[in-house]
Amino acid sequence: MGSASDTARSIAGNARSAAGSLQESAGQATGTARDAAQQGGEAVRQAPEAMRQTQGHPLAAGLIALGTGLLASSLLPTSPSEQQAASGLLERGQEALEPVKQAANESAQNLKEGAREVVKSAAEEVKDTAAEAARATHDEVGDQAGTVADQARDSAQHLTDQSRQ
Repeated sequence: MGSASDTARSIAGNARSAAGSLQESAGQATGTARDAAQQGGEAVRQAPEAMRQTQGHPLAAGLIALGTGLLASSLLPTSPSEQQAASGLLERGQEALEPVKQAANESAQNLKEGAREVVKSAAEEVKDTAAEAARATHDEVGDQAGTVADQARDSAQHLTDQSRQ
């Protein structure tokens, strides 16, 4: 029986703790709502003064009115019809984005193919340039070898002529 009594006390303690947490959360929510209402009331009280200060400045007056409206709308909960309209807009927006996604994918594919062609062309150009440089180097080496050979013959002839004298 002592065990059942302990369990009952434990359950009662947990219930009191949960009730205390719930009460604390409710108090915080009430405080937040009170603060928001005070801010909204303050904004409404300041609106006439702001309107007087913005006389002759319609853009400023419009911005103040817009801000006041946004503040007021943020304090109100969304209605089921607003939620339904927002979900409908989201679905239609996703449907409208599908052709844009397809066009973007096609453009990316075209760019990829174009880049591939440019890279291939550039590689061929580099290959051709390297082959031309190799040919020019080969020709130059041949010419220089001929010049060195001629100079060596001339030097040998000169040495032979000098040794005969």
